[in-house]
Amino acid sequence: MKILYGITKSNFGGAQRYVFDLAKAAQEHEHDVSVLCGGDGLLASKLKAKNINVITLDKLERDISITKEISSFFQILKFLREEKPDIFHINSSKMGGLGGLAGRLTGVKKIIFTNHGWAFNEPRPNWQKILIKFFAWITILLSHKTICVSEKTKEQIAHWPFVKNKLTVIYNGISKFNLDSNENKLLTVGTISELHRIKGLDILLKAWSKFIRKHPAKLFIVGEGGERKNLENMAYNLGISGSVDFKGFVSDARSFLSHFDIFVLASRSENLPYAILEAGLAGLPVVATSVGGIPEIIESGINGVLVPPEDSEALFSTLILLAEDNALRQRLGINLKASIQENFSFEKMVKKTLALYRN
Repeated sequence: MKILYGITKSNFGGAQRYVFDLAKAAQEHEHDVSVLCGGDGLLASKLKAKNINVITLDKLERDISITKEISSFFQILKFLREEKPDIFHINSSKMGGLGGLAGRLTGVKKIIFTNHGWAFNEPRPNWQKILIKFFAWITILLSHKTICVSEKTKEQIAHWPFVKNKLTVIYNGISKFNLDSNENKLLTVGTISELHRIKGLDILLKAWSKFIRKHPAKLFIVGEGGERKNLENMAYNLGISGSVDFKGFVSDARSFLSHFDIFVLASRSENLPYAILEAGLAGLPVVATSVGGIPEIIESGINGVLVPPEDSEALFSTLILLAEDNALRQRLGINLKASIQENFSFEKMVKKTLALYRN
C-alpha cells in the first residue's frame, strides 16, 4: 500500500512518537511510506534517519492563523493529487481537519484519523469547548475510520450523530527497551511530561513540598514547555528547589526511568499516555490521576495507584505510602509490567492498525 501519515507539528511528543513508530513499522512491512508534517523538527529528523520520505509544510503550526491554514490546506491538496496515496492517516486536530477535507476532495480511498486527546477535556471556557467539539465531529465525519486510543475516548463521542460506526479502539503499544542500572541511594521520584498546565505539575510540586518534609528524596521532572519558568518559580517559592531537578528536553527520555523509584503523572487531562506505558514496562510503581484512558491501564491497588486530579493531598499521602513500603512498590511494578506486556504491545498496535488499512 501507499501510506501517507499526516501530523501538525514535527516536535516529538506522544502523537509524533505514534506516527514515527507506525511509519517505521509500515515501511518494515514493505509499504510505500511518506509523512507530511508542519516544520522540520525532531520527528522529521528521526524519520529521515530511517530513510522515510518527509514532506514539510512550512506554514502549518499549532497556533491559529487563517492565512497559514489556507496555505497549508492547498499544499496538502497539491501533494495528495500528485501522490495519490491509498491510505491517508491523519493525526492531531488541525491536520485532522485540513487533511480530512483535502483527502475527501481528492478521493483518497481510506482516510484514518487518530485522536490523541480531545481538547474539549482541557480547562477552557464553555464556548471554546462547544467549538472544539463541532470541529472534532466534522473531522470524524470526514474520515472513514477514527482510531480512539482508549475506551474512554470512544465513550465521550460515541453518542454524536453519524459517528458510531466510524469508531474503533486501538491502544497505544510499546516494545521492549534497555535500561541502565540504578545507582541512586536516595529515593527518587520522577515524571516525564511536557511542561504544560494540563499536565498538573503544579499539583505535583504542592504535594512534593509536603512530602520532602517527611522523607529525604529527589524529584526529577523530564521535559520542556511553556510552563517551565512558572514551575521553577513555584519550586523556589515553596522552598523545594534543592530537591527538584528540571532536566529539560531529553531526546531519549525513557533512559531516565532507570533513575526513578516511583513514577508520577499528575495530569488534569490525558488520553492514553506513552509515559505510563514506558514506566510500567520498566517495572516502576506508578501513581497517576484517574483521567482519560489511564484507568484502562492502571487498576488502583493492583498494578498502580490512582488519585483524583487536582488533589495534592491524595498525591502526597500516596507518595508517603509508597516511599515507606518497598514491597508494595515492587508488587505494583511487577503487576503493571505484566499487564502492559499483555495488553499494550507494539506488535498488537501495528497489527490492528495495518488490518484497519486493508479492511
